[in-house]
Amino acid sequence: MMQLANPMWLWGLLGLAVPLAIHLLSRKEGKVIKVGSLRHLADSTTRQFQSVKLNELLLLALRSVLILTVVALLAGLLLRSSASLPKWVVVDRGAEQHNEIGRIIDSLTNNDYELRYLEQWFPLPKDTISEEQTPNHWFLAEQLGEAKISEAVVFTRAYMYGFKGKRPPKPDHIMWFDVPFKPVSLPVVSVVEGDSIWEVSEQPDEEFTEFTTRSADAKGSITVEIPIEKVVIVSDEEHSYDAKVLETALLVLNDLPGFRMDIQSESATFFSANEEAVVFWLASAAAPALENDFVFMEEATSDDLLVQLSPRQWQLTKRLNKRVVLEDRLIVELSKFFDTELPLMAESDRRTMPEAWRWSKVVPAEVDVDNKTTNYADINQWLVVLLVLTLVIERLVAWRRGQ
Repeated sequence: MMQLANPMWLWGLLGLAVPLAIHLLSRKEGKVIKVGSLRHLADSTTRQFQSVKLNELLLLALRSVLILTVVALLAGLLLRSSASLPKWVVVDRGAEQHNEIGRIIDSLTNNDYELRYLEQWFPLPKDTISEEQTPNHWFLAEQLGEAKISEAVVFTRAYMYGFKGKRPPKPDHIMWFDVPFKPVSLPVVSVVEGDSIWEVSEQPDEEFTEFTTRSADAKGSITVEIPIEKVVIVSDEEHSYDAKVLETALLVLNDLPGFRMDIQSESATFFSANEEAVVFWLASAAAPALENDFVFMEEATSDDLLVQLSPRQWQLTKRLNKRVVLEDRLIVELSKFFDTELPLMAESDRRTMPEAWRWSKVVPAEVDVDNKTTNYADINQWLVVLLVLTLVIERLVAWRRGQ
C-alpha cells in the first residue's frame, strides 16, 4: 500500500502533457527527392521506418517516467513496509522492582515487548543511568505519541508533581497503568523558633500529604533555624489578583514552624526600594534596577514556574491563579526560593494525579493514529537513483535521434 506525504503535488502529473506535445510536434515530414525514373530504385522493408517510430515512443516513455519520478519525490511517496513496528513497555526507574509489576513486565518482554524507562528519549536499561528524578509525564506522553511504535504499555507512579506544562490528549495506542502505592518512612524535621522547638512530620498517601506539627525535644532529629525574611510585593491594578494569590501563598509558608516573613504590599507607582527586602515585581511597567533578590513576572513558554536568570534575579513565567497554585505547585516553588524545609518534604509527596485529570478531552482533528502506528518505508533514495538513470538514458536516446 502506498501513502503520500504531500498529495497536493499530484497536480504535477499534468506535466505529462509536455512530453506528449513534444512527441507530436517533433514528427517530421519525409524528405521529397525528385528522381527521373523508378526503375533505378530498389524495394526496401519498412524496418528502418519502424525503428524511427519506436525510438520516438521510447523518448516519450522516458520523459514521462522522468515527470512521474519528480512528482513522486515531491509528493513524498511512501510504501507500507512488511516489517512490524516495535512494541514497548515503559516504566519509571525502580518500578520493575515491584513484585506484581515485575511479573507483568517479564510476561510482556517474553511477548516481544521492549523494556524502556519513562525518561526523555526512553533509554534502554543498559543505557547510562539518568539523573532525572521526576519525569514530566505530559511531555513524555507527547513523545510516545510521536514515536514509531505500534503500541506501548506504561507503568508509572503518576505523582502529581510529575505533570507539568500543557495537558495533551491520550494517545489511543498507549495504555497507562499506575504502580501500586507503597508506604514510605519519612524523616522528622525539627525547627527552632526562639526558645521553642517544633517537630514536623508528614504522612503521605495517594490523595493527601498530611503534615503534623508538635512541640518536641530536638534530640535525635534534624534541627534547622530560619531567620525572618522581609518581602515586598509590588503590583499595579492589572496584576492585583496575581498579587493577592502570591500573598496568600506566602502566608501559607509563613505558618511553617520556624519560618517567618514580614510581608508588605506596595503600588508600582509609589515603590521605594528596600535593600534588605525580597522584591516581587508584578506590574506592567519596567522594574527599576535593584540590588535586592528580585522576582519579576513575564509570561514565557517554560515547564518551570520560577526560573533563575542570575544569582539575584528570578522570573515568574505564568500569571498567578488557582490552577497555577495547584498544578504548578506555587507554594512548593516559593519554598524552594526561600530555602525552607518544605521542598525536602515535597520530595516525599506521594499524591497521584487522578485519571480523570490527566488527559485533555479535546482530540485534534489532524491526529491520525493509524498513520503513526503504520510502518512505511522511505524510498526517496531509490527514486533519486531512478531519476538520474532515466535522465541519462533519455539524453543518450535523444542524442542518437538528434533531438
